[in-house]
Amino acid sequence: MLKRLSNRIGMSQNKIIVSQLEDDLQKIRERNSILVLYGSPTEGNWKGIANATIGLYPENSLQIPQWYSNSVLNRKETERICNLILELNFKKVIISGFADYFFDWIELLHFSTQIEIIFHGTMSEFHESEKRSFIGKLIQFGNSGIIHRFGFVKEGIDVVFNKLYKFDCYHQPLSIPIIPSEIRQLNLDKSKIHVGVFGADTFNKNLHNQVIHALMIENVIVHVLDKSIFEYLNVPERIIEHGKNLDKIQFLSILGSMDLNLYMSFNESWGLVYHESLALGVSSLGSLNMDYLNLIKSEVDKIR
Repeated sequence: MLKRLSNRIGMSQNKIIVSQLEDDLQKIRERNSILVLYGSPTEGNWKGIANATIGLYPENSLQIPQWYSNSVLNRKETERICNLILELNFKKVIISGFADYFFDWIELLHFSTQIEIIFHGTMSEFHESEKRSFIGKLIQFGNSGIIHRFGFVKEGIDVVFNKLYKFDCYHQPLSIPIIPSEIRQLNLDKSKIHVGVFGADTFNKNLHNQVIHALMIENVIVHVLDKSIFEYLNVPERIIEHGKNLDKIQFLSILGSMDLNLYMSFNESWGLVYHESLALGVSSLGSLNMDYLNLIKSEVDKIR
Protein backbone atom coordinates (compact mmCIF):
# COMPACT_ATOMS: atom_id res chain seq x y z
CA MET A 1 0.00 0.00 0.00
CA LEU A 2 2.80 2.41 0.91
CA LYS A 3 4.55 1.58 -2.37
CA ARG A 4 1.37 2.32 -4.36
CA LEU A 5 0.95 5.61 -2.49
CA SER A 6 4.58 6.53 -3.15
CA ASN A 7 4.14 5.77 -6.84
CA ARG A 8 1.05 7.97 -7.00
CA ILE A 9 2.90 10.85 -5.34
CA GLY A 10 5.77 10.38 -7.79
CA MET A 11 3.41 10.41 -10.77
CA SER A 12 1.73 13.57 -9.48
CA GLN A 13 5.09 15.30 -8.97
CA ASN A 14 6.20 14.33 -12.47
CA LYS A 15 3.07 15.83 -13.99
CA ILE A 16 3.97 19.14 -12.36
CA ILE A 17 7.59 18.81 -13.51
CA VAL A 18 6.59 18.06 -17.12
CA SER A 19 4.13 20.95 -17.16
CA GLN A 20 6.82 23.35 -15.87
CA LEU A 21 9.33 22.11 -18.44
CA GLU A 22 6.80 22.71 -21.20
CA ASP A 23 6.19 26.26 -20.00
CA ASP A 24 9.93 26.95 -19.76
CA LEU A 25 10.51 25.60 -23.26
CA GLN A 26 7.86 27.91 -24.70
CA LYS A 27 9.44 30.92 -23.00
CA ILE A 28 12.95 30.04 -24.18
CA ARG A 29 11.77 29.57 -27.77
CA GLU A 30 10.16 33.02 -27.78
CA ARG A 31 13.59 34.62 -27.46
CA ASN A 32 16.08 32.06 -28.78
CA SER A 33 16.42 29.34 -31.43
CA ILE A 34 19.14 27.49 -29.52
CA LEU A 35 18.24 25.34 -26.51
CA VAL A 36 20.74 24.24 -23.84
CA LEU A 37 19.92 21.28 -21.58
CA TYR A 38 21.67 20.37 -18.31
CA GLY A 39 20.93 18.14 -15.33
CA SER A 40 19.81 19.49 -11.97
CA PRO A 41 22.17 19.29 -8.99
CA THR A 42 21.66 16.74 -6.21
CA GLU A 43 23.27 18.09 -3.04
CA GLY A 44 26.81 18.97 -4.22
CA ASN A 45 26.73 16.74 -7.29
CA TRP A 46 26.38 18.45 -10.69
CA LYS A 47 26.20 21.87 -9.02
CA GLY A 48 29.37 23.17 -10.69
CA ILE A 49 28.20 22.10 -14.14
CA ALA A 50 24.75 23.59 -13.52
CA ASN A 51 26.17 26.95 -12.43
CA ALA A 52 28.71 26.96 -15.26
CA THR A 53 25.98 26.25 -17.84
CA ILE A 54 23.74 29.01 -16.53
CA GLY A 55 26.71 31.37 -16.65
CA LEU A 56 27.43 30.47 -20.26
CA TYR A 57 23.81 30.47 -21.43
CA PRO A 58 21.69 32.51 -19.00
CA GLU A 59 18.81 33.11 -21.44
CA ASN A 60 18.30 29.69 -23.02
CA SER A 61 19.37 26.95 -20.60
CA LEU A 62 16.80 24.47 -19.30
CA GLN A 63 17.37 22.40 -16.15
CA ILE A 64 16.30 18.77 -16.51
CA PRO A 65 15.42 17.26 -13.12
CA GLN A 66 17.61 14.34 -12.12
CA TRP A 67 18.58 12.47 -8.96
CA TYR A 68 22.35 12.31 -8.94
CA SER A 69 22.91 11.01 -12.52
CA ASN A 70 19.50 9.47 -13.06
CA SER A 71 16.60 11.18 -14.78
CA VAL A 72 13.36 11.48 -12.81
CA LEU A 73 11.39 11.38 -16.07
CA ASN A 74 10.22 8.06 -17.50
CA ARG A 75 10.44 7.18 -21.18
CA LYS A 76 6.97 8.47 -22.02
CA GLU A 77 7.60 11.81 -20.26
CA THR A 78 10.99 12.15 -21.97
CA GLU A 79 9.39 11.55 -25.37
CA ARG A 80 6.74 14.18 -24.59
CA ILE A 81 9.37 16.83 -23.80
CA CYS A 82 11.50 15.89 -26.82
CA ASN A 83 8.47 16.04 -29.12
CA LEU A 84 7.73 19.55 -27.88
CA ILE A 85 11.36 20.57 -28.51
CA LEU A 86 10.96 19.36 -32.09
CA GLU A 87 7.58 21.08 -32.50
CA LEU A 88 9.12 24.36 -31.36
CA ASN A 89 11.69 23.95 -34.13
CA PHE A 90 14.86 24.76 -32.20
CA LYS A 91 17.76 25.23 -34.62
CA LYS A 92 20.21 23.53 -32.27
CA VAL A 93 20.13 21.62 -28.98
CA ILE A 94 23.25 21.80 -26.82
CA ILE A 95 23.61 19.25 -24.01
CA SER A 96 25.96 20.54 -21.33
CA GLY A 97 27.70 18.05 -19.03
CA PHE A 98 25.24 15.25 -19.48
CA ALA A 99 24.67 11.92 -17.75
CA ASP A 100 24.03 8.69 -19.69
CA TYR A 101 20.26 9.16 -19.94
CA PHE A 102 20.83 12.12 -22.25
CA PHE A 103 21.86 9.64 -24.95
CA ASP A 104 18.15 8.75 -25.10
CA TRP A 105 17.35 12.43 -25.66
CA ILE A 106 19.90 12.60 -28.48
CA GLU A 107 18.36 9.55 -30.14
CA LEU A 108 14.94 11.21 -30.04
CA LEU A 109 16.09 14.62 -31.23
CA HIS A 110 18.93 14.23 -33.72
CA PHE A 111 16.81 13.49 -36.82
CA SER A 112 15.22 16.93 -36.76
CA THR A 113 17.74 19.25 -35.10
CA GLN A 114 21.50 19.68 -34.73
CA ILE A 115 23.00 18.19 -31.58
CA GLU A 116 26.01 19.72 -29.86
CA ILE A 117 27.58 18.67 -26.58
CA ILE A 118 29.76 20.44 -24.02
CA PHE A 119 32.05 18.14 -22.04
CA HIS A 120 33.16 19.60 -18.69
CA GLY A 121 35.50 16.79 -17.65
CA THR A 122 39.15 15.93 -18.25
CA MET A 123 40.96 13.05 -19.93
CA SER A 124 42.35 11.81 -16.62
CA GLU A 125 38.81 10.72 -15.73
CA PHE A 126 39.01 8.01 -18.39
CA HIS A 127 40.66 5.64 -15.91
CA GLU A 128 37.08 4.85 -14.78
CA SER A 129 35.41 2.11 -16.84
CA GLU A 130 32.07 3.93 -16.82
CA LYS A 131 33.71 7.10 -18.13
CA ARG A 132 35.48 5.14 -20.88
CA SER A 133 32.17 3.63 -21.93
CA PHE A 134 30.61 7.09 -21.94
CA ILE A 135 33.39 8.62 -24.05
CA GLY A 136 33.31 5.63 -26.38
CA LYS A 137 29.63 6.23 -27.02
CA LEU A 138 30.26 9.94 -27.63
CA ILE A 139 32.88 9.02 -30.22
CA GLN A 140 30.47 6.55 -31.82
CA PHE A 141 27.76 9.22 -32.03
CA GLY A 142 30.28 11.66 -33.48
CA ASN A 143 31.49 9.20 -36.12
CA SER A 144 27.92 8.50 -37.19
CA GLY A 145 27.08 12.21 -37.45
CA ILE A 146 24.48 12.09 -34.68
CA ILE A 147 26.46 14.66 -32.69
CA HIS A 148 27.43 17.56 -34.95
CA ARG A 149 29.82 19.50 -32.73
CA PHE A 150 31.85 18.99 -29.56
CA GLY A 151 32.71 21.68 -27.01
CA PHE A 152 35.24 21.15 -24.20
CA VAL A 153 35.55 23.34 -21.11
CA LYS A 154 39.11 22.17 -20.41
CA GLU A 155 41.63 23.63 -22.84
CA GLY A 156 43.45 21.15 -25.08
CA ILE A 157 40.84 18.38 -25.25
CA ASP A 158 39.30 19.99 -28.32
CA VAL A 159 42.64 19.61 -30.11
CA VAL A 160 42.77 15.91 -29.19
CA PHE A 161 39.30 15.05 -30.47
CA ASN A 162 39.79 17.06 -33.64
CA LYS A 163 43.14 15.43 -34.35
CA LEU A 164 42.10 11.85 -33.61
CA TYR A 165 38.55 11.85 -35.01
CA LYS A 166 38.29 14.95 -37.21
CA PHE A 167 35.29 16.13 -35.19
CA ASP A 168 34.18 19.76 -35.29
CA CYS A 169 35.51 20.79 -31.87
CA TYR A 170 36.06 23.98 -29.93
CA HIS A 171 37.31 25.14 -26.56
CA GLN A 172 34.49 26.58 -24.44
CA PRO A 173 36.10 28.48 -21.55
CA LEU A 174 33.98 29.27 -18.54
CA SER A 175 32.50 32.73 -18.48
CA ILE A 176 33.66 35.25 -15.88
CA PRO A 177 31.39 34.60 -12.88
CA ILE A 178 28.87 37.30 -12.06
CA ILE A 179 29.12 38.02 -8.33
CA PRO A 180 25.73 38.91 -6.79
CA SER A 181 25.52 42.13 -4.83
CA GLU A 182 24.15 40.26 -1.80
CA ILE A 183 27.55 38.71 -1.04
CA ARG A 184 28.74 39.58 2.46
CA GLN A 185 32.04 38.60 4.08
CA LEU A 186 32.00 36.47 7.22
CA ASN A 187 33.21 37.85 10.51
CA LEU A 188 36.32 35.71 10.94
CA ASP A 189 39.24 35.84 13.37
CA LYS A 190 41.68 38.24 11.69
CA SER A 191 44.62 36.85 13.68
CA LYS A 192 44.34 33.57 11.75
CA ILE A 193 44.91 32.64 8.10
CA HIS A 194 41.74 31.18 6.60
CA VAL A 195 42.07 28.58 3.85
CA GLY A 196 39.06 27.16 2.01
CA VAL A 197 38.99 23.57 0.71
CA PHE A 198 35.52 23.12 -0.70
CA GLY A 199 34.24 20.08 -2.53
CA ALA A 200 32.48 16.74 -2.13
CA ASP A 201 34.29 13.86 -0.44
CA THR A 202 35.24 11.91 -3.55
CA PHE A 203 38.66 10.61 -4.57
CA ASN A 204 39.13 12.99 -7.48
CA LYS A 205 38.50 16.08 -5.33
CA ASN A 206 41.68 15.35 -3.36
CA LEU A 207 40.28 16.99 -0.21
CA HIS A 208 42.34 15.12 2.36
CA ASN A 209 45.70 15.94 0.80
CA GLN A 210 44.82 19.62 0.66
CA VAL A 211 43.36 19.86 4.17
CA ILE A 212 46.25 18.00 5.80
CA HIS A 213 48.92 20.07 4.09
CA ALA A 214 47.13 23.33 4.89
CA LEU A 215 47.04 22.28 8.55
CA MET A 216 50.82 21.82 8.49
CA ILE A 217 51.18 25.60 8.28
CA GLU A 218 51.08 27.38 11.61
CA ASN A 219 48.14 29.68 12.35
CA VAL A 220 45.98 28.31 9.51
CA ILE A 221 42.28 27.58 9.98
CA VAL A 222 40.83 25.31 7.29
CA HIS A 223 37.23 25.79 6.13
CA VAL A 224 35.34 22.85 4.62
CA LEU A 225 31.80 21.83 3.72
CA ASP A 226 31.75 18.64 5.83
CA LYS A 227 33.90 18.45 8.94
CA SER A 228 32.96 14.88 9.93
CA ILE A 229 35.22 13.26 7.33
CA PHE A 230 38.26 14.87 9.00
CA GLU A 231 37.56 13.69 12.56
CA TYR A 232 40.46 11.24 12.36
CA LEU A 233 42.89 14.20 12.26
CA ASN A 234 41.90 15.09 15.84
CA VAL A 235 42.24 18.87 15.38
CA PRO A 236 38.58 19.99 15.46
CA GLU A 237 39.47 23.49 16.65
CA ARG A 238 41.36 24.16 13.40
CA ILE A 239 38.66 22.98 10.97
CA ILE A 240 35.42 24.91 10.45
CA GLU A 241 32.39 23.32 8.78
CA HIS A 242 29.92 25.30 6.68
CA GLY A 243 27.48 22.60 5.48
CA LYS A 244 27.01 20.68 2.24
CA ASN A 245 23.81 22.11 0.82
CA LEU A 246 24.55 25.81 0.54
CA ASP A 247 22.78 28.11 -1.87
CA LYS A 248 24.88 30.20 -4.23
CA ILE A 249 24.85 33.36 -2.09
CA GLN A 250 25.93 31.46 1.02
CA PHE A 251 28.70 29.61 -0.79
CA LEU A 252 30.14 32.68 -2.51
CA SER A 253 30.03 34.62 0.77
CA ILE A 254 32.14 31.90 2.41
CA LEU A 255 34.47 31.56 -0.58
CA GLY A 256 35.02 35.31 -0.66
CA SER A 257 35.86 35.43 3.04
CA MET A 258 38.93 33.21 2.74
CA ASP A 259 42.55 34.37 2.50
CA LEU A 260 43.27 31.50 0.10
CA ASN A 261 41.17 28.84 -1.64
CA LEU A 262 42.51 25.46 -2.75
CA TYR A 263 41.13 23.59 -5.75
CA MET A 264 43.90 21.11 -6.53
CA SER A 265 41.88 18.08 -7.54
CA PHE A 266 43.34 15.02 -9.24
CA ASN A 267 41.51 15.47 -12.53
CA GLU A 268 39.62 18.77 -12.46
CA SER A 269 41.60 21.88 -13.16
CA TRP A 270 40.55 25.49 -13.51
CA GLY A 271 37.02 24.65 -12.41
CA LEU A 272 34.21 27.01 -11.53
CA VAL A 273 35.25 27.29 -7.86
CA TYR A 274 38.67 28.50 -9.00
CA HIS A 275 37.12 31.13 -11.28
CA GLU A 276 34.66 32.26 -8.61
CA SER A 277 37.43 32.67 -6.07
CA LEU A 278 39.43 34.90 -8.39
CA ALA A 279 36.31 36.91 -9.28
CA LEU A 280 35.83 37.50 -5.54
CA GLY A 281 39.41 38.78 -5.25
CA VAL A 282 40.70 35.78 -3.32
CA SER A 283 43.83 33.95 -4.46
CA SER A 284 43.28 30.33 -5.45
CA LEU A 285 45.53 27.38 -6.25
CA GLY A 286 44.41 24.99 -8.99
CA SER A 287 45.97 22.10 -10.86
CA LEU A 288 47.30 22.06 -14.41
CA ASN A 289 46.61 18.42 -15.15
CA MET A 290 44.88 17.95 -18.48
CA ASP A 291 46.95 19.08 -21.46
CA TYR A 292 50.36 17.47 -21.93
CA LEU A 293 50.40 17.71 -25.73
CA ASN A 294 52.90 20.57 -26.02
CA LEU A 295 55.19 19.07 -23.37
CA ILE A 296 55.27 15.71 -25.14
CA LYS A 297 55.74 17.29 -28.57
CA SER A 298 58.70 19.33 -27.35
CA GLU A 299 60.49 16.16 -26.15
CA VAL A 300 59.60 14.21 -29.31
CA ASP A 301 60.97 17.06 -31.42
CA LYS A 302 64.28 16.73 -29.55
CA ILE A 303 64.43 13.01 -30.40
CA ARG A 304 63.77 13.76 -34.05
